[in-house]
Amino acid sequence: MSITTSLKNEHLALWKSATEHPFIAELGDGSLPPEKFRRYFLQDYVFVNDLVKMAGIAVSKAPDLTLARPIEEFLHAILGAEDAVFIDAFKTLGIPESEFRSVEPLPTTAAFGNFLVRLAYEGSFREICCAMYVTEGVYIEWGERLRKAGADPAAGGLELGEFYQDWIDLHTEAALGDIVQFLGGVVDQSGPGETAGLATVFESALRYEVAFWEMSYRGEQWP
Repeated sequence: MSITTSLKNEHLALWKSATEHPFIAELGDGSLPPEKFRRYFLQDYVFVNDLVKMAGIAVSKAPDLTLARPIEEFLHAILGAEDAVFIDAFKTLGIPESEFRSVEPLPTTAAFGNFLVRLAYEGSFREICCAMYVTEGVYIEWGERLRKAGADPAAGGLELGEFYQDWIDLHTEAALGDIVQFLGGVVDQSGPGETAGLATVFESALRYEVAFWEMSYRGEQWP
């Protein structure tokens, strides 16, 4: 059994919470209220800034160019095509540039981002890849599940149904398969002395993913 499979099995309840959250189910059937997606999308835009920092540090920590290149390509995609998707989406959502350029992270978003950036500075290349495997692996799992199930958000009659469909399509095998496979391969090549640290990173990243969905779906719950 691979290390990534073992980690998923060990934290199966958390993995399911992160990949089968009500937010995702309602996104798939088109019943997700626009205000919930709006909160999620604005916070995800903030979160991506920390994801970019982590990926950039991962490139600098890669043992060689062969291992650095896939992450550099992923980083290039975030800074290019994906950023353009965000900008176009904000127009669809009716969010003015003055708002999305100045949005502040909610506590959950800030905590998740701080975790990733601190790990990037203090952790090993493999630990960074493990955290990225969670952030991208969670998304490809729910995206592929919805695609294979024939999810049709527009059928719900919601104004944003077509946009929800586009968001699902951005998180399928076609879009994320290569980077998730690469990151999983790095984790699976870990030595015996690395597994405990990777397990901690895996679980922590998963808990933050679940918290991010909860914040998006139910509103920020921090006191």
